[in-house]
Amino acid sequence: MKKHHILLLLTIVGIAAMFLNQARNQNNREASTSAELAMLRAAVKKSSEASTTHAEQDSGSRTPAIDVTKFITDFTALLKAAPENTSKTKAAFQSEYEEQLNRAPLSKLKEICALLEKNFPFDQNNTDTYMTWLHVVGLAAKYDPAWAFAKFAKAPSTSDSKVPSALQTFKHWMSQSGESMNSSFADALQKWLDTAQSEGRIEKSDPLVAELRTGIAAAHGNTSEAIKQISLLPYMSQKKAAIEYVAVLQTPQDQQKTLKEFSKTLDGQNFPDFVIELANKNGFEAVREILDSASLSPEKHDLAAASVAAANIDSETNSRAAWLLENLKTDGHRALEDFTETWTEKNYVDAAKWISSLQPGPKRDAALKGFIPTAARIDGATSMDWALTVSDPLLRNQMYSGSYVKWAEVDPDQAKIYHDAHPLDRAALDASSK
Repeated sequence: MKKHHILLLLTIVGIAAMFLNQARNQNNREASTSAELAMLRAAVKKSSEASTTHAEQDSGSRTPAIDVTKFITDFTALLKAAPENTSKTKAAFQSEYEEQLNRAPLSKLKEICALLEKNFPFDQNNTDTYMTWLHVVGLAAKYDPAWAFAKFAKAPSTSDSKVPSALQTFKHWMSQSGESMNSSFADALQKWLDTAQSEGRIEKSDPLVAELRTGIAAAHGNTSEAIKQISLLPYMSQKKAAIEYVAVLQTPQDQQKTLKEFSKTLDGQNFPDFVIELANKNGFEAVREILDSASLSPEKHDLAAASVAAANIDSETNSRAAWLLENLKTDGHRALEDFTETWTEKNYVDAAKWISSLQPGPKRDAALKGFIPTAARIDGATSMDWALTVSDPLLRNQMYSGSYVKWAEVDPDQAKIYHDAHPLDRAALDASSK
């Protein structure tokens, strides 16, 4: 059997598992809203399932329980199939066992693993069988993670495997379930990582180790450790982990603590992106209160405030812009630039109206610095008009020249005509540069 065939099989099985567990997770979240509602939904669900079961029995379409012996027999036939029959055999195998594997109880999954180990050698020459076994162990990890990790550690083909491969396997097991890591899985994974680290087989600085330990910390409710591990990740992985971590921050105290710590540890744009996600989850008023209580440095406070104000561009953005101006703790140039850039990308007209209401000076110039480059991609003449209203001569020259270059890339003739008809105030520019 070709390697890509079994990988395709595993992909299909994995996707089915993910969808099934996502549905289960959604039901769990809905049922937790209140005890009465949970009881009602359980009763409705039970009635619905009973009706569905009868209908399936009548039509003969109900998915049967997995027959382990038959599974092993059919899997053997799949591996031995002649090349010209492989596709047909594979399709039949997938059709019969895809859903059965996902529905299989822990006892059946363990039985399959034992028979695979007994009937097939796990060596470099039998990768397809090993991958199938690994997938079944991963399904079992949802129910008994301690058993799954112990099985993985003791298997002949995995005892000497490279650590990066093992870490990727554990990450795949996590994604297979479609749910957040639970505490029992976190305990088993932490035990494996601690052992590997004590034996010198993994490094603290390994980004994948940090990613897995972030999940462990979140599962254990350890905010400080989760923040520490996220901070160790490289830029893009850090951004993804920080945004996803918002989902586990349930209390204002955890949110305040995380906001403060991330202001010190997250790279570049990752901190504002985290704040935006926090605002999307909790709403402007809630995050404004969190921001007021987080005791950030003035610079970080202003960047966070700009992110909060721009998190949701709508009819309330004007009032949030006024709030931002009133609550800046520094000169606000970077914050106003970031805020206006986001607003301009989402709603060019309203951003322009707001800037028109500002008095000439450094704050209006900062807003224009965020507005003009984005406006230049929309309308060259308008962006050059705005550039001429910048108070600071050096910044005016920079904005004007940048807009001209952008416009000239699209329509060089019209850009030149405008440029010649609207010269900069060279005397003011020269005076400011001395």
